[in-house]
Amino acid sequence: QDKLLQAARQFTLAKCATDGWSFTTGFVWTRYEADQDSVKRFPNLPYLEAAWRDIHESLRVVIAKSRQMRVSWLLAAYCVWFARFHDHKQILWQTQKEEDANTMVCLPGSEKDGGYAARMQFILRHLPPWLKGTWKESEGELSCKETSSTIIALPGGANQVRSKTATIIVEDEFAFQAEQAGVYQAVAPLIQKATKFIAISTPNGRANQFSDLYHGV
Repeated sequence: QDKLLQAARQFTLAKCATDGWSFTTGFVWTRYEADQDSVKRFPNLPYLEAAWRDIHESLRVVIAKSRQMRVSWLLAAYCVWFARFHDHKQILWQTQKEEDANTMVCLPGSEKDGGYAARMQFILRHLPPWLKGTWKESEGELSCKETSSTIIALPGGANQVRSKTATIIVEDEFAFQAEQAGVYQAVAPLIQKATKFIAISTPNGRANQFSDLYHGV
């Protein structure tokens, strides 16, 4: 029986390594503060699966979203999955305010302390140990021991990304970042060298870099 369990886990681990959507819908739990039944399995919805496929298959992805669409949770799960199953990668998550970026990636306080977890921390804490792997947590950063890949939270600003060579750059609420045009100018050469650029935001009018990217200007 132990051998069967071990074989099943190895099969599932191998499947998750190549199919991030199966990882997300099978093992990711999310937290909805506005709902009394706040902890739920990630929803297996067609539009979220389509967004996942686009994110994974494209180098530049721009998503206009509204609240409660689960897009931020989708990207949090994608970042965790990518770092867990891809070696020596760096993922950057940038928002205007550092504390908002940290709230997505990692907040201080260990799981034993029972502290409030950032979204990616929350995802990791609800994975089974045989799938989760070993992670180092520090404020604004998560590092996976098995792959030597990291996820780093950044405040807004072109200088924050200009000196970094990342595998994935996520720009959260990009339409509201003060230096969004400078940020895109800084990362555009990296996109040409295969860095994945993902910009998500609620709309903020038409006179901004996010709007230009979304409308293909």
